[in-house]
Amino acid sequence: MVHAYYTDILDELAGDLQQMPVPYVLMVSVVDADAATAVSRRFESLTNVRALHVRVVPNRGRDIAPFLLDFHNEILALDLVCHIHTKKSHYTGSEQSEWRRYLLNSLLGGRDRIAWILGMFQATPELGMVYPDTFAKAPWWAHTWLSNLENARELGARLGLHIDPLAYIDYPVGSMFWSRTEVLRPLFDLGLSRDDFPPELGQTDGTLQHAIERLLGQVVRQQNRVLGILPASGALALRSEGERNWTAYFSATPSQRIAFAAIEAECISFDLFDTLVTRPFLHPSGTRAYLAHRVERVFGLSNFAALRELAEARARAENGRDVSTSAIYAAMARLPELRGQDVAEIRELELATEARLLKPRRGVLDAARTQACAGKRVIAISDMYLTASELRHVLPAPVTTALQEIHVSCETGWRKDSGDVWRQLPERASVVPARWLHVGDNEHADVQLPLALGFIGPVHAMRPASLFDVVPALRPLRPKPDLLHRWPDQLWLGLLANHFGELADRSPGAFTPRLVIESPETFGYVVLGPLLLDYCTWLARMTRESGNPRLLFLSREGHLLLRAFRRLQQSDPNLAAVRASYLLVSRRAVNTPSLHRIEDLAPIFAAPYTGSLRTMLSARLGEAVADAVARELGPAAIAETVYLPEMGTELVERLRPAAAAILNIAREERDAYLAYWSAHTEGNTAIIADIGYAATIQTRLAQVTGASLHGAYFAVRRAALQAGGDRVAGRFHDGCRGDDCKPSPVMSHHLLLEAVLTAPEGQFSYFQLDANGPAPVHSSNAPPPAAWAVIDRVQAGALQFIDDFCDVTGADAGQLALDPFHVQQPLQCVGTGRWQLGDWARALAVEDQYTGRGKVSKEGILANL
Repeated sequence: MVHAYYTDILDELAGDLQQMPVPYVLMVSVVDADAATAVSRRFESLTNVRALHVRVVPNRGRDIAPFLLDFHNEILALDLVCHIHTKKSHYTGSEQSEWRRYLLNSLLGGRDRIAWILGMFQATPELGMVYPDTFAKAPWWAHTWLSNLENARELGARLGLHIDPLAYIDYPVGSMFWSRTEVLRPLFDLGLSRDDFPPELGQTDGTLQHAIERLLGQVVRQQNRVLGILPASGALALRSEGERNWTAYFSATPSQRIAFAAIEAECISFDLFDTLVTRPFLHPSGTRAYLAHRVERVFGLSNFAALRELAEARARAENGRDVSTSAIYAAMARLPELRGQDVAEIRELELATEARLLKPRRGVLDAARTQACAGKRVIAISDMYLTASELRHVLPAPVTTALQEIHVSCETGWRKDSGDVWRQLPERASVVPARWLHVGDNEHADVQLPLALGFIGPVHAMRPASLFDVVPALRPLRPKPDLLHRWPDQLWLGLLANHFGELADRSPGAFTPRLVIESPETFGYVVLGPLLLDYCTWLARMTRESGNPRLLFLSREGHLLLRAFRRLQQSDPNLAAVRASYLLVSRRAVNTPSLHRIEDLAPIFAAPYTGSLRTMLSARLGEAVADAVARELGPAAIAETVYLPEMGTELVERLRPAAAAILNIAREERDAYLAYWSAHTEGNTAIIADIGYAATIQTRLAQVTGASLHGAYFAVRRAALQAGGDRVAGRFHDGCRGDDCKPSPVMSHHLLLEAVLTAPEGQFSYFQLDANGPAPVHSSNAPPPAAWAVIDRVQAGALQFIDDFCDVTGADAGQLALDPFHVQQPLQCVGTGRWQLGDWARALAVEDQYTGRGKVSKEGILANL
């Protein structure tokens, strides 16, 4: 279907349509009779046109109205439709044939190309629509609702679509596409009329047709079909999500953009929230939900969020404009649900919570201070219910000192998103728009509107949460809708978004062409931190539910796990009774003491191994045992290659001549370990906390000590869960979830975790008894100093993440539950190569003598990923 508003390019269009390799129905809408004659004359001889329908339509609704209204029945009678038009894009100041040619070449650029697209529809039943990725000269922020939000919300309500006002969306920018007609039926069934579309006034945005254009992708996905987006390179390939010209944002830092744009500016205004300051939650709804949680905790008032929303709506209705917190809480005091409540105290809690949560956005704030020092007039503008006076109390001091003025809609009555502030404030400030630069995160209120009203080209400081929509490598972090209703999940995701936001403000080059985790601290913060936090909160729940307050963190992973858990204890007084400590133990350390007879070697030999007998005995039972066997069997026998578990039974028999020497060593090590155990532990019951996998240490430690031990593991194999019964539990495992039987990311990428979950000393081997009691003996496999320096930075990043989380949650920290699947997404992003690790990762290695692999370098770890 073609909308031919401009008839001077009919020859060009005919050349494109001539490429159609199959018979088709050609539907053309025009705006006058002369155009209809010209179209009929030019298109009637086209090859493969089975039927030509030309209709004169009112010049209203551009290409969208004729598509939905005038050819409604004809389109729905077909299986596929290609929608194109004679795009000229005069709003850029001149005709932009480049954009039109890009779209048409992508959709109709040759018989083979069209045949391939048609073939993809035939071969891929789930494919709903195909269109070109966004033209290179269109801004990335065009992938938001801009001035079309209200129209989109109204249509979305009728279509059953949720409209996220902050989302970046996929849609055919320029409204040219191939589509199955059935996926667009909901739009046809809206029953729109011509009068629903505005008269043609040369609008560049904000009309019904612009809203429908942006809804196309959402409607397709609502029908459980996927989008097929053709790459800008012209390659015959399809992506399910578009690139959205995201790399253009990362061509410079916000500070560099501001410095360049501010050269001719007299006044520089900044938005506040998400621009100069950030909250720790991913979405404003998370902040509201957290405040409601705090109000319920402090005042016992449930449903606060809904009550506050109702009070604000009533206050707005009474005043006919934005209102302050004073007006909101005055309206709240009149609600029957708050009878007897001191609303002034609740208001003070809200202001105190804002003050505690807000942090400066350093990359943008530094630019504001630089401009202020250069003599520029630096002010803030916000659509907000906090007054300027309240803002100066809740904003971080570095932000308030950088601002000469603060203008808020609840005091001025002028909002940015309505355009009023851009029309009124320049006159009050005595600065013409052409000498005024604005910086903000909202694509409509802070960028599109001031740009349209003649201000210096605004600087877009993308809100951190939008990075999850915009940067392809970060899109797996986007939460499903149910997680947005859980403020703890919004909190950890918001912390990650803010961390990536700082990185984008400081080092945008780290994001293109592929995301690179440039520092160990960032890896610790965004990958390891969420996993540790989730594990530790799970441990806290385990100790509370089991009634067992004794936690033993096993070396060497416990070096970090214990410190992470103690962060929660420091924050949450409910965990004060938990006695958490570090226990020196390893598989090697309990294997030998667990031997009471030579047959007890069988389970130790059940784990896989390939290599010499001596190396295996040294790794699993110690050098003393290896030496004893060498003396008994001779050097040739001890050097033989063994394969486990295949030769396990044979090896037990082969070592029987050395049984007395082996069991004597076992007895000595057992006595020494029991002396340590008695001095170190309290009682005979404890929960073991460890990275886990097979729970073998728990089993053998119980054999050695006779203690009643339960395992609460970071990760555990399904077989260990089944064998251990109610004594073994794991936060992550390799079992199935519904129809998905793939191992969890934690299990799939365990080598990477082992490389960073370690300690500065070598692996603990055994105790020696001397005059001072049991003295630990460690292997010589401690990380080299340079490697430990890197690992220490990774661990510092992880602990900083937990500190940031606890700073918000306070006494709630140990009682919260996170989504155990979503916290693994950052690790999965590294494991699948979406995120690249910087050169620092070359220091990572894993020592694995136990299975005969030896030292696994960074290359081996990443190859395993």
